[in-house]
Amino acid sequence: MSKYIGRQINVGVGIESTRGTAVAIQSWTPKTDLSFIDKAETIQDESSIGVITDARDSFITKLWSEGDISGNIEANNIGYYLLGLFGTVSSAVATTGAYTHSFTLSEVNQGKTLTIGMEEPNSSEYAFALGSVESMTFTAEEGTQAVFTVTMKAKPGAVAVLTHTYAVDYKLLSRHSIFKTATNLAGLDAASAVCLKSFEITFTRNLEDDYCLGSQTPQDFIGKQFQIEGSFSLLMEDEVYKTYALAGTKRAVRFDLADTGTTIGISSNPTLRFDLPICAMTEWAKTQGNDEVVMQTLTFKGLYSNTDTSAVNTYLTNTTATYVAA
Repeated sequence: MSKYIGRQINVGVGIESTRGTAVAIQSWTPKTDLSFIDKAETIQDESSIGVITDARDSFITKLWSEGDISGNIEANNIGYYLLGLFGTVSSAVATTGAYTHSFTLSEVNQGKTLTIGMEEPNSSEYAFALGSVESMTFTAEEGTQAVFTVTMKAKPGAVAVLTHTYAVDYKLLSRHSIFKTATNLAGLDAASAVCLKSFEITFTRNLEDDYCLGSQTPQDFIGKQFQIEGSFSLLMEDEVYKTYALAGTKRAVRFDLADTGTTIGISSNPTLRFDLPICAMTEWAKTQGNDEVVMQTLTFKGLYSNTDTSAVNTYLTNTTATYVAA
């Protein structure tokens, strides 16, 4: 059997129609890193039998899979993971041949589940059912591609028959970023874009494993409190953001990745947008070395807005008509 490198491993995703039942892979994900693997938890029998060795047996108590999938953000593929993160999507025609998908946070603790598929040399092909998103981070930095990392848990892999096919997609780069803040959500459209050096946002579902007596594998993964946190950095040209942080001023925030140089459909562009109606600026810092341009970094916390009845509104424009179960 030949040795191989990580580039030869293929990973894909499908939307489950029945929670915890594996489905066909709907989209294969070009990845930059992968740590998603099967896991086992063991306990030892430490009862004594007249010798000084500390254990006399070992037993597996839990079997599951978990880890990260990272990649460059592509407009069609990312929608599958967004559905696993938020749980609800509404799709509509943007222009002929292009579609806009509105993802909203489902107020249930049993979120949408995915099947993760994996192919690699010297191994069987595996499908991991009950795939549940633990967290998802989106990062854009000057001079790079915009990237995502999704952390997931699932049942152990089961042998499957998989055939990978990578579809044409639309890359969203950091240079496609547009960042805005305003006093409220309604003011974001008219707000001026702010020149950032970096932006990062993390959504966390805080999963709790659900095991039953009589089984080594999880029955479910239950999402608990939903958290939104992030940060951004920019040049220190004034004290506006310092004032926000030190005065406890709350702002609406918008972050777009919009490739206006690529047309899909008649006149649409591949776009990913996050709108946060209320954010608290939780920390402000700056770098001020003698030979460095002075920079400032702010961290923020996304809050639930009673006025807008949401904590985050996410929009994705691409050429996928719908995100439905396989």
